Amino acid sequence: MVKKIFFPLEVFYPSQAGGPANTVYWITKNLAKNGFEPVIVSTDKGLQPEITLNKWLETGAGKTIYVKTRFLHFPLYQILISLSNFYRSDIIHISSVFFPTAFITAFAARILGKNLVWSPRGELDPHALNHSNLRKRPILWCIKKFIGKYPVFHATCNEETEYIKSIFGSDAKTFQIPNYIEVPAEVERKSKDYLLYIGRIHPKKAIDNLIKACAISEAFLKSKYVLKIAGIGKKEFESDLRKLVEKLELSGKVVFAGQVEGAEKQKLLADAFWTIMPSHTENFGIVVLESLAQSTPVIASKGSPWASLENEKIGFWSENSPEMLAETLKVILEMPSTEYEGYRQRSRGFVEREFDIAENIDKWIELYKSLK
Repeated sequence: MVKKIFFPLEVFYPSQAGGPANTVYWITKNLAKNGFEPVIVSTDKGLQPEITLNKWLETGAGKTIYVKTRFLHFPLYQILISLSNFYRSDIIHISSVFFPTAFITAFAARILGKNLVWSPRGELDPHALNHSNLRKRPILWCIKKFIGKYPVFHATCNEETEYIKSIFGSDAKTFQIPNYIEVPAEVERKSKDYLLYIGRIHPKKAIDNLIKACAISEAFLKSKYVLKIAGIGKKEFESDLRKLVEKLELSGKVVFAGQVEGAEKQKLLADAFWTIMPSHTENFGIVVLESLAQSTPVIASKGSPWASLENEKIGFWSENSPEMLAETLKVILEMPSTEYEGYRQRSRGFVEREFDIAENIDKWIELYKSLK
């Protein structure tokens, strides 16, 4: 009987410094409720000072340690803790391809013949591989050469399954499970006059395209709405975005809100008119579900697997060029209020019906139990 599952991670809840911080937390929390024993080793990236570091904690998501980490590209102490603990578990679940603790633990698991589940979390899509290519290329070569088809790869969508098989071969073992969320309490909404981007500030997210779309959209420029950009990331890129806003004379129409977490984040999502995720590529995009759970409809790019937004009439699936985003902005800003309310009313029910982790943890349990 599978009991212990080991997770070496770069980020873990309550950190909000990356999507897996929440998605893996929701998995481990529900595994613990179902008799499993998750063991989590995470860095301190994105944590508040009050979180205890370098000490094992018993949490609702399992046995957890947050390791004080100075250099994320070489987290030596976390690697040592991971290597001294992983072998006691039945399954090793990796949630990054290129984070050192993750791939080093994966190699160790292969040597000891441990069951290995690998979630690339979008890191294998071509656009992501283009960033820091010189660092990633030798790591990926070593994984292909020495681990090969040993792991079971977890993909969140058809596109990610294709990326995995294009790299590791058509016979690579894959298992497709979308990201699920712990559906939050619905916040009382006070409608505010803003469109929302919320997430990492990174070139992959195509925030510059969204800003350019705002600049060429007469409907947006003449409207009462502003665009709020919430999140943190690379300072150089954020500086470039701020310069772009000034260049396009949008200083009064685009607002940078910084990092927003917890109850404040839920309120920000609930009060928004629409949430927009314009990314070049996304293997999933958990912010789509977080927004819909607060009954706020979403515009997602066609670089993400969200055609269902249009099928369910809870949002739009748009090309992410400035011109096409501007066309979509025109549609939502000129939408009759009764039609808009229909989009809102359908949104939360979709998440509760299709993406509640408590109702879908059996899919993860099935995967773990299937490993020999």
